[in-house]
Amino acid sequence: MSTDLIVKDQSLISDYGTYIQYPLVIAHASPELSPVSIAGHSGDLLTSNHRYPNITQTFNLYATTEAGYETWSHLSLDINQWLVSETYQPIYITSQNDWRWEGYLSQPASFTPQNDFEATASISFNCKPFMKRLDGAEFKPIVSPVINTEQIFAEPTFHIIGNGDFVIEVNGQDYKLNGVDGEIFVDSEMQWIYKHSMNENRSSLAEFPNNDFPILIPGENTIALKSGTASVFEFKPNWRKLA
Repeated sequence: MSTDLIVKDQSLISDYGTYIQYPLVIAHASPELSPVSIAGHSGDLLTSNHRYPNITQTFNLYATTEAGYETWSHLSLDINQWLVSETYQPIYITSQNDWRWEGYLSQPASFTPQNDFEATASISFNCKPFMKRLDGAEFKPIVSPVINTEQIFAEPTFHIIGNGDFVIEVNGQDYKLNGVDGEIFVDSEMQWIYKHSMNENRSSLAEFPNNDFPILIPGENTIALKSGTASVFEFKPNWRKLA
């Protein structure tokens, strides 16, 4: 079965009659390290910048005249209009059906004829260094303990509907939210606190330990609404792994 690319609920195969060439080479992330050379010392010293840079994921494509396009330029145009965005988009491939990238198109398609019936192209996405697990992408009720089966800590989003003061306890740390007015989101990945939308800033309501947002460590995590009365208390775990 051919590997398919799914973006914005459209399929490379079904909607554009185009395929990913085999083998598909997956790009991988690595930590950002700065080597420092010191006179008289053999081997560079390494300083960690405590981050993983984005990766470039390339897909080599091929199409035949059976795709139904009059020109290869027309096919290139349609694929590029489909994939272009000014923000990160979820990117799925069917060979990794439990995971998705987040990226944007950095190299558009330009098909080159190989013969009278077939053409090839390459597209590239600039992707975040972590892939997201699909079962962690939706809000769900919190049943403690919460188990993170991945080797990387997760950056969850908490959602509360209610009024007044709340304390979310995560792994023994208290995350206080004072004066919630109906609803609040605590987004650890974006490090942002808001009401209904991202531009409704509620960061002034937060008192967090060391100003850090809650994370879910590998293994067992305890989560509780320590104080406050909420009609909804849920989270989106954002399970992730290095690409």
